Parts: sequence; C-alpha cells; structure tokens
Amino acid sequence: MALVFPAAPTVGQRFPANPGTSGISQWQWTGTKWNAVLSTVSLGSPNQAAFNDYTWPLADGAANKQLTTNGSGALSWADPATPSLQVLSLLEPIDGIVSNFTLVKAGTTTPFSPSPSTNIVVFLGGVPQIPTAAYTVSTNTISFTEIPLVGTTFYAISSVNQ
Repeated sequence: MALVFPAAPTVGQRFPANPGTSGISQWQWTGTKWNAVLSTVSLGSPNQAAFNDYTWPLADGAANKQLTTNGSGALSWADPATPSLQVLSLLEPIDGIVSNFTLVKAGTTTPFSPSPSTNIVVFLGGVPQIPTAAYTVSTNTISFTEIPLVGTTFYAISSVNQ
C-alpha cells in the first residue's frame, strides 16, 4: 500500500490529520520533507486533533512533576504549584453600623482580594457563613447581607498559589 501525501502541505501539517488509533504512522511536513511523528498516544478520533495542537516534551517527566503549558501550546515538566492558606481579617472594626469591610492579610493593613472571589471561607463569631446568603466579595471588599453585631469576631481563610 502506497501513501499519497497532500500535494501542497503547509508547514506543521500532519498526515493523516487524525489517525485515531495507536500504531498508525503519522507524518508532519517541515517545509521541505515529511518527518514521522511518534504514535505512542491515542486519544481516539475526536480527541486526536486536540492532542496535535500541543508540542509535547520529548521525554517522560520525573516523579512528582506535572505537565505545564506556556500558554502557546508548548508543554514541559514542572513542579506543581504549592498552595498555601492566607488568614484574613478586616481593616475596619465591626461597629454594628456598616456592612461593607476591607479584607486584609491578618495582622497587616495589606488589602487582599480572593481569586476567584469565591475562594474564601468566612467565619463570624466562630460560625462559618454561607456564601451569597450571608456575604459577597468583590475584589477586596466583603459585604454582609446583615450588619454584624458590634464586637463580633471575624476571620476568613483563602488559598493562595505560590
């Protein structure tokens, strides 16, 4: 059986475009010649095109590494991000009058914005609060649906990727 390659390929074009099964040879046009592409991964016909959109590392990653993209489709092995917890407090005291407060890193006056805004667990008087029912967060401002009583303790926890 002879292969019949496309007559006018574009650089980076693969043939066949979607082999769909493991063990089927696939070729990529360099601009001057067709080079064989390793066929060690099969994602099935519907997913093969997505696989082809990435530039995969040439070697397997070391233990405890993860695939990371540069945002342009090039994949490499990297250490996983290490999440940490940030304890939060309020810049303003709870005075029984206002319902909007500035979130800050505990023990500082440095404003803190959970990202996303739902990435926060809030406690009033040591009682966990229900998001959207008890409060909402917009950037570094927390707004309570009911004004907290004067002297009520507050703390919150949010995760941060380092």
